[in-house]
Amino acid sequence: MNAFASATYSALAAKSTPPQGALGSAGAGITGGYTGDSLSLKIIIAFLLGLSLYNAIELIVLLFVTFQRYHGLYFWSLLVAAFGVIPYSLGFIIKFFQLLDPSQDEGYVAVVILTIGWYSMVTGQSVVLWSRLHLLTNSRCILSWTLWMIIINGTLLHSITTVLTFGSNSHSLAPATLQRFVKGYSVMEKIQMVGFFVQEAILSAVYIREAIRMLKLSEAARDDVQSFDDGTGNGHVRNSHVRKTMNQLLAINVIIIVMDLALLGVEFANLYLIETTLKGVVYSIKLKLEFAVLGKLVQFVRNRAASSNSSDPRRVSYMRDRQATSSGAAIEKIGTNRTQHINRMKSSIVRSNGSATRSGTSPLDSNVQIDPNVHHFPDFVDPVRVSADVTHAQPVDSVEDVDPGWETRVLEDGENWRRRTKVNRGSWIDQEMDKHNIG
Repeated sequence: MNAFASATYSALAAKSTPPQGALGSAGAGITGGYTGDSLSLKIIIAFLLGLSLYNAIELIVLLFVTFQRYHGLYFWSLLVAAFGVIPYSLGFIIKFFQLLDPSQDEGYVAVVILTIGWYSMVTGQSVVLWSRLHLLTNSRCILSWTLWMIIINGTLLHSITTVLTFGSNSHSLAPATLQRFVKGYSVMEKIQMVGFFVQEAILSAVYIREAIRMLKLSEAARDDVQSFDDGTGNGHVRNSHVRKTMNQLLAINVIIIVMDLALLGVEFANLYLIETTLKGVVYSIKLKLEFAVLGKLVQFVRNRAASSNSSDPRRVSYMRDRQATSSGAAIEKIGTNRTQHINRMKSSIVRSNGSATRSGTSPLDSNVQIDPNVHHFPDFVDPVRVSADVTHAQPVDSVEDVDPGWETRVLEDGENWRRRTKVNRGSWIDQEMDKHNIG
């Protein structure tokens, strides 16, 4: 059996490996490891796989240092995707440099390790993009369909490719059967890469569309005074921060599409060694870019909510009415106190006139102290009906003009929750959306 397996690998190596040092030798390596003697190609393989490991370890350290709480779909998907790069790279190091004999059962160890890492790295990266998608769009249709797209693509493309990968690295098959597995794997590798590229392109397209929409809103808000000065003096800074974040989000999604296109070009050039090693570098860089920018979306959404509250016309009108009502009430109170004081003075004058008449003296001779600050109205003016409210503001009678406080928001949230619970919530996708209050 060992002699048969060695003869099979020798025949495939002699048939599939071009002359030593040729660039076409990068197309070998599907079965077993790299059997050529090109030192430059070996250096490229080692460099790319080492760079992938470095990026993954650095990202994992940054995750544990940056996050204060280790929970949430975004954190765990990013962590799983970053950890997936490590077994993916280690598996190909073992496979290509033949650290374990590919003609023995121990050769499957490398295939198992790289396959597990490939699952986590590729699908995990799409889940990272999806986990922050609800911050830009609350469309249940978009969120649900994109999540089902990730699940279906991952199930179909990963499963079929895994079967062909193990068949292509089997050491117990006949040479003709093994060659058919290799051809099938070569075709399926291109199909699955196109499938995952379309998947990530769709997710990136949603981000790009929403980022452009936010940029247009930000540009339109330049002429809005409240967007520049919301009462705290931070309106202009906030608006600039929104544009900067959206530009970065737009840039990383364009970079993701460009890197995926470059990876597709290498795959369709049949450079298997370069494609598999370059894939780890590309996905680790994409994860670092997403970690750098997607984390800012939370603060962006908070700023947008605060800005919308400060620029809400109903809220601003309500605050102005409250200020006017408060000012009117204060003026009314002052006018009432002044009127009462005038009435007391009039009573005092009347009593003085009465006493002066009874005593036979003139009221002008009495020592009556009159406050010079008090307004003296003519006899035909009733001081009680005089009001100091010069605003003539209409009283707030309707509930619609009142700012919805936290009691109203609690009632509205409860009503929304009761409305959502009327629908069947058997799907864990709906539960995930409800956790983010989507829809």
